[in-house]
Amino acid sequence: MFKKIVWLWFSTKWKNRKDVASYVKKLVDSWATEFFTWYNPPYWHEKYGFEVSPNWRFSEHEQITDFDTLSQIVKEVHSYNFEVFINLNAWYYTDETFPLIKQMVEEFQEIWIDWIICWNVWILEYLREIDYKWKINISTIFALYNTESIRFFLENYDINKVILSREITLKEIEHIVTTFPDTKFEVFWEWDFCRYNNWLCFAEHKYGSRDICTVVMNDLIIKNRYSPNFKKLILDDTISTTEKVKALSSDFIDIFTKIEQLFNDFEILSIEEEVLLEELYKIVAENQNRVDLYYDALKSPFSKENKRLISFLKAVKFVNIRKDNVFNSLQEFLEDSIKYWMQVFSNNLKDLGSESKIEAKEVNWKYNRTDNVNLYAYDFFHKFNNIETVKFPTRWRSWADKLNFITDMIESKRNPSDFIDATSSLDRQNYDFTYLFWDDNWFRQVLQNTYDKQKWG
Repeated sequence: MFKKIVWLWFSTKWKNRKDVASYVKKLVDSWATEFFTWYNPPYWHEKYGFEVSPNWRFSEHEQITDFDTLSQIVKEVHSYNFEVFINLNAWYYTDETFPLIKQMVEEFQEIWIDWIICWNVWILEYLREIDYKWKINISTIFALYNTESIRFFLENYDINKVILSREITLKEIEHIVTTFPDTKFEVFWEWDFCRYNNWLCFAEHKYGSRDICTVVMNDLIIKNRYSPNFKKLILDDTISTTEKVKALSSDFIDIFTKIEQLFNDFEILSIEEEVLLEELYKIVAENQNRVDLYYDALKSPFSKENKRLISFLKAVKFVNIRKDNVFNSLQEFLEDSIKYWMQVFSNNLKDLGSESKIEAKEVNWKYNRTDNVNLYAYDFFHKFNNIETVKFPTRWRSWADKLNFITDMIESKRNPSDFIDATSSLDRQNYDFTYLFWDDNWFRQVLQNTYDKQKWG
């Protein structure tokens, strides 16, 4: 099995040295075999605060804030013969701040920090200059997406391990780790799905309840987009003001709302049946392979997500009746899906007693990231001997039970598809499956197999 790495964080504001020992022991007794942390000492945060960070973390409670606590962490981890490393992976270091980084490195060597993880070439050059004896890991912040970028660092620096970027797919991981069979890699079990993550991200996070880089999207399409030729449109004397307003409009209507609008227009006789049929056929044909065409068993039949599927099925049936069942297999899939997942919802209602409890269960699943799709990724990583570490955040999540469950699955060689859970929200699973396997129909096929196995009667 992999090394199981966890993040240690103790702000002196609410932790003490006695807590360090008990916390590390609890993690080791459960499953942890490797540790990492961040460090923002007084000589840094008293001058620059936590907003300007030496390690890409911007809240006090997320990092070690004094040398004594850091020393205690290293001592406790080493008492179990495990390693601990520390991050120096801020976006940049200036001539003014770099002397403080040198001071940190001296402290790391004093207490025998096992690794430094960094993404800054300046730091790599400095560590080579001082003949740094401990291990160096290439940070995920470097965003190494291809083999040539990895080859550059392996050929120019003494690298212990390459930590692959969070947002690369399983197929990309497979290609990279097989290209360098003698190099150790670390991968993320739980991903960040933003393609502007890591090296490509310039937003400072964790200042409030929501990150400032949130992008408002719908159906994976940006809802508001300005027209780059707006000046030309405004000055165009050949089109009317009404046409200009329409051309400059940034209003967004998703396909499900569009379907309902079309049916409504038909009912009030504002469009002919031929127009309705043409528009609906176009919508269904263009969207028939969408991966989110499923009914969610953890949501009410009247939820927005489930009502969208009803609207889409209505369009499919209308087209099939008038075009010789051209989308017959799609209609059968949608109908079967709705019937089955409504039965699951009904069973949930009986077991839990109310929709609010079902919703609470959904929130718990989403927050704890216990989506069973992670089983596929964990099983996938297990095939490669040079994937040494799988990163798994702790906080207060049910990490021990989850890891024990997955370990049992791997060692018993059970099929991960057996663990697709009809009582967990499909919303997240759909997104994960599509992202990991990059196949629009893959999730739908797994879903079909799931309710074929679990179907009532």
